[in-house]
Amino acid sequence: MIVTTGKSHSGAGIVPTTKPFTSMLLQEIINKLAAMFPAINVSIIGTSRLGRPIYVLTIGQGNKSVMINAAHHANEWITSVLAMRFLEEYASEPKWINETALHIIPMVNPDGVDLVTGGLGRLRILYKKAEAQARSTECDEFPGCWKANIIGVDLNSNYPAGWEEAKKHKFARGYTRPGPRDYVGEYPLSEPETSAMAAYTLVNDFAHTISLHTQGEEIYWRYQDYMPEGAAELAARLSKVSGYVCEDVPETSSHAGYRDWFIETTNRPGMTIECGFGENPLPISDFDEIYKKVAPLLHEAIRGDI
Repeated sequence: MIVTTGKSHSGAGIVPTTKPFTSMLLQEIINKLAAMFPAINVSIIGTSRLGRPIYVLTIGQGNKSVMINAAHHANEWITSVLAMRFLEEYASEPKWINETALHIIPMVNPDGVDLVTGGLGRLRILYKKAEAQARSTECDEFPGCWKANIIGVDLNSNYPAGWEEAKKHKFARGYTRPGPRDYVGEYPLSEPETSAMAAYTLVNDFAHTISLHTQGEEIYWRYQDYMPEGAAELAARLSKVSGYVCEDVPETSSHAGYRDWFIETTNRPGMTIECGFGENPLPISDFDEIYKKVAPLLHEAIRGDI
């Protein structure tokens, strides 16, 4: 079993853990990591609504493949920092690399992250449009309340698993049009970001997937009545090493997410990890405390013998 030291990582290494990520900063970090660690392979699985690349970084020669994805939701951008710091730590220990073929998609929603963290640059007109959409909802703390992609579709409500059911629940709560959160889109996989995620998943034989979200220190591991082999055991292991609690998603939120779709499509374990405690977006000053629990969880998730 791989364990971490639990030491603080702020300011150490290539991945900065003291400032918010933008898609441009992510690209700079990826370039530096790839130059430092030749074992890291960098690919692009698709592009966002604004044409920003959606990267996947792969490393490892193991027979088992595991995928970690982060930042489906814009204001949960700190999960990108967690994923990239973990990749740097993993790549720094060559003895681990034969355990698992690891795939990390660190920023599923680059446009939305840039909206929240100030990375839109000259595209201020899009910021103003999103701000107007937010003003008509309960989104008081803009842009921090923004979860969706740049056109107002909640990417983690845009997958085919139970999409119609999700639409019914979200519309009943008033999320009937593009906005900061919970709008399911015009149809399943309507967004280039979710379409890219689904396509990449289908051409890879993932033993299980880990989706990083915030917040609550919870592990969601089931979808409806699906009980993939080994899912309960894996969730229990992740809970044991992190202290996070295994929970069931409320019915009104239990459809059309990536985890839901992965479980339904493959009948294999898919985990959503709600990292940290507080109100989104969690401050970067929380990084060290969050990482102390998330790093052992991720190491446990990619062990070659489970």
